[in-house]
Amino acid sequence: MFADAAVAEVTNASSYPRMDDVMTKFGYDWEAIKVTTDDDYILTTFHITGKTGVASTATEGSVLVMHGDNEDGAEWITAFGDTQHFALKLVDAGFDVWIGNNRGTEYSWGHTTLDAAKDNEYWNFHWGHMGLYDDKANIEAIKSATGEDKISYVGYS
Repeated sequence: MFADAAVAEVTNASSYPRMDDVMTKFGYDWEAIKVTTDDDYILTTFHITGKTGVASTATEGSVLVMHGDNEDGAEWITAFGDTQHFALKLVDAGFDVWIGNNRGTEYSWGHTTLDAAKDNEYWNFHWGHMGLYDDKANIEAIKSATGEDKISYVGYS
């Protein structure tokens, strides 16, 4: 799937029960992708691969959806109860949807050398690093996976 295995790898979706529960509830398949930034943080990015049991029909290009302050990517799916969520509407409209998680969120505590629970140095980052490194790494991973030159980006804060 990825041209550069150091950039990203697919992990077991069942390791993310909050995301898995709601995706199962609404009937969508997904995978968790590990993406490493240029400054060695390991992020988890969720890729919604389509409706369960339906062949993928992503014809509108790829879109990276990023969360706001004090949230994580799962908020795009879990925050609105039983209503149909924006990211799922994008899938239904034919987009290849990827949901990012910035460093330091529940799903992105990884690092190639530091332990978020033990090393204070892990937490020595600011919002600018997320834009410079996290967004860039996610965009590069998506481009590598899809072969697309450009992707769309949706974010808020």
